[in-house]
Amino acid sequence: MADPSKTGGTSADIFPTKEKTTNDASLKFTPPPDSASESLILVPRHAAAGPPPYEDVVVRKDSSKSFLHLDGMDALLTSMGKPGRYQVLIFLALASCMFPVVFNDLCTIFNTLPPERSTCCVPSTAWNSSSHGSSHLSSLTPPASVCNASVAMSAVVYGGNSTCDLLDGLALHSPEAHQLCESTMEHHFHDPATTSIISEWNLVCGRYWLVSFATTIYFLGVMTGSMFFGHLADRVGRLPCIMACYVGYLPFGIALAYVQHYWIFLVLRFFVGFFIQGIQSVCFVLLMEFCSPRFREIVGGLEGLIGGLAVGALSGVSYWWQDWRAIQLCLTLPSILALSKYCFLRESLRWQMVQGKVAEAKKTIEFIFRWNKLAADPSLDDKLQDMSDALVAEQQLEADYTWLDCFRSPRMRKYTLAQSFMWFTVLFVTYGISFSINELSGNLYLNLIIGSAAEIPVHILTVYFMHRFGRKKPLLAFYGSCGLMCIIAAGMSGNIDLETPRTAIIFTARFCLAGSYAVVFVYGSELFPTVLRNTAFGICIFCHTSGGVIAPQVILLVCLFSHLLHHRAVERRR
Repeated sequence: MADPSKTGGTSADIFPTKEKTTNDASLKFTPPPDSASESLILVPRHAAAGPPPYEDVVVRKDSSKSFLHLDGMDALLTSMGKPGRYQVLIFLALASCMFPVVFNDLCTIFNTLPPERSTCCVPSTAWNSSSHGSSHLSSLTPPASVCNASVAMSAVVYGGNSTCDLLDGLALHSPEAHQLCESTMEHHFHDPATTSIISEWNLVCGRYWLVSFATTIYFLGVMTGSMFFGHLADRVGRLPCIMACYVGYLPFGIALAYVQHYWIFLVLRFFVGFFIQGIQSVCFVLLMEFCSPRFREIVGGLEGLIGGLAVGALSGVSYWWQDWRAIQLCLTLPSILALSKYCFLRESLRWQMVQGKVAEAKKTIEFIFRWNKLAADPSLDDKLQDMSDALVAEQQLEADYTWLDCFRSPRMRKYTLAQSFMWFTVLFVTYGISFSINELSGNLYLNLIIGSAAEIPVHILTVYFMHRFGRKKPLLAFYGSCGLMCIIAAGMSGNIDLETPRTAIIFTARFCLAGSYAVVFVYGSELFPTVLRNTAFGICIFCHTSGGVIAPQVILLVCLFSHLLHHRAVERRR
């Protein structure tokens, strides 16, 4: 059986038809009249009424023939430009959504920067009454320096040593002293102009878990947005959904730069993630629906390349403005320009025809033909009506399927579970590396810029690899290489002499992740059959975003565990 990832066709080429049987009217999946096309034929396990769970997937060769509406849609997209000026414009307009997406996903690196040390004032009388025997947060502080109790940030952030024990103990033994300490606490960064939410709300010692909690809340918003806007875009259309997401994102993003309370900060971050995911998901869908199949692998690779450029831009902005509020404002305001997209973007042709809006679809096609300076097909009306009828019938068939059908047959169960794991892993490891990048040797900003620049050839090579070797082999190679690099880097942890080689290995793992990102979305869009694609994609996106939810908590647990081991080792030596 051929591998659909190696061939030119896609698993979207399905021709479901209803056939009367002697027993009942069951759905039976049959090939097109000339079944030389490369398509998935769904074979029902039984003839019971309702959507049949299919047992196997048969892949036929020669993808040049396709079914009526799919072949017509692909031919129509190709006839409107190969690509034309409008296709280039729509790619730039929609792929540019990666800038606000990357900005908000990775700004956590900079708005949670830990200071090098922190100080606060504690009255000696209050401290002595706590039976600590010292008037300072650090036993290394001279007794006279009551208001300059200085501790290293590694102790303040992660806890697990006597300094944090004393600071957290103030809340129990002397609430007044603890309140004074919080009100006078100062955080010292390498650059005096630097600020973060840690220094803003004293998220140290026993409060440090609130730092990773803020990131988790953001990705919970992302997860919620992925589920909500997928359904909304199918109901009201792609373009109104995109514009609504930008309009919703802008006030919440700007408000983040002025928020004064941590818990309000959490609420705003949740809604920023909610709208940002709507922007990313629906822009990707609209881009793919305007893209001819022969260019989808190129578009997938180039969109990842734009994401790499966004990382470089984020590094430059954060280096120039090191105050987290200024960074947030600077990263949000450019999205106002995105509202101008409404002037030239058009609704998805596929969505318009699925909704039976043939007249609007014709206007969209004529608009694109004018942009690309092409002559319209005079027989367009009849073809559009035929395609619309076929797409409506397909949509009605899809409505009979649920997420349970993704797990009924052994083959679809394997596809769904494998894709879900890969989508989860790629985001989990990406943000695991990204949120820990300030612990690597070298300059943080330079590391990010070098990494984003080096990802450019990776994305270009990925497009070639997908064209030459298909989807499956490059994806397995990228995942295997990334896993191996992560294992090697973990074995080098703690050795100061190996910090530079370890940083290089982690960057290699990151490059492999960049390649995986470009492949996994294209592969997933081609692997699932038409009647289950939206449902299966919903499952995969849920698993994908859950990787972002879990990653900050895993990083926190690893940090706490490593410091606990260090604390126990110190105690044993005593």
